Amino acid sequence: MSSEPVEELKEDAKPKRSKGARLYRIFLLSWILCLLVVLSAGLSRFYDFLEGYETAYRASLPESVAAELLDMFRTQDTGSLYDIATEKPMHGEFETREDVLIYLRTNLQNGEIVLEPVRNESTADHNVFLINSGDVTVARAEYVREPVADVLDIPKWDLTSLSLYADEPGSIHISAPENVKLVINGIEYSGTGADGGEPAAQRIVGEYEDLPDMKEYDIDGFYYLPDVAAVSEDGTAVPVLCDMNAYTYFVDYPRDCEYREEVEAIAKEAVGAYANFVSGDLSQAELKKYFTEDNIFLYYMSHAELKWFTRHLASEIHSAEVKDFIAYSDDVCYCEVIVEQYLTMEWGPREPEVITTDGKFYFVKQNGEWKVLGIEF
Repeated sequence: MSSEPVEELKEDAKPKRSKGARLYRIFLLSWILCLLVVLSAGLSRFYDFLEGYETAYRASLPESVAAELLDMFRTQDTGSLYDIATEKPMHGEFETREDVLIYLRTNLQNGEIVLEPVRNESTADHNVFLINSGDVTVARAEYVREPVADVLDIPKWDLTSLSLYADEPGSIHISAPENVKLVINGIEYSGTGADGGEPAAQRIVGEYEDLPDMKEYDIDGFYYLPDVAAVSEDGTAVPVLCDMNAYTYFVDYPRDCEYREEVEAIAKEAVGAYANFVSGDLSQAELKKYFTEDNIFLYYMSHAELKWFTRHLASEIHSAEVKDFIAYSDDVCYCEVIVEQYLTMEWGPREPEVITTDGKFYFVKQNGEWKVLGIEF
């Protein structure tokens, strides 16, 4: 049998096997390529999933939920905080919004601003936080999460409540005559005070005139010690003393008025005449012209035995200084004058002896003239 056909078949089989191998390799490479593409897409989607999950997780952390709010606290932007607050400290009649903002700003200077979750009040959709400055709690905030389509959506939180904490505003006490106008931080006070009693001068003035009583005022609503001024009925400023530790103000009766210079000049003369009368250098008739009619003090002096001064040759008033002046009303005032009286003695050195007299006189207007009504000893 001839072998030629067999050899021909072998020769024909070789190309067929070579072609199949190429197709197999192409298929295998294509399959691997597809697998790589699918794996790459899967890994990419998985990475995106992880990234989205991490973003959503970070967005749900307390510092992220309240990030914008914390920034306001840390930059001490009390103006913006005050505007968005649902509960805020209010200012009184004599302070302003700016005073409250400055006060709140001082509260944010106690230490580092820290966010403290209130876990027993918080849920997955409702966060409650306390904001602390150092060891002082300065605010409370509440956030509600907006509805989301997918669990991996980045959550958004709405600030639904912000309470700014502050100490209760303080109060001040003012003691002042009823006939003066009080001005607090540039605003006139229109309230009524409690009865503070009559002034000590009333016992000397007696029935001549009812002097303005003192009034006691307690006024609330101050974060800061206010500026308190007082003005008399004629528009003259009245001195105001302040005890800053006790938040207490004392307003005295007016120290100035339109007739002050007139009375001071008369007071210098009257106290000088009084000193000369006591030393025996002025008659009662001369002294009397400075006093009111039927003055009880003049009566006491004229019936007293004045034996306090050594016999002397001469008396001179060398100086007279006004130490105090109080205007109780248009017709009643007080004036304190210190005079120096030079006495030349009958014996011993001819250098005069200087006697100081402190006269505390109360004056009233009688028949159009200022007269001494009383003396405070």
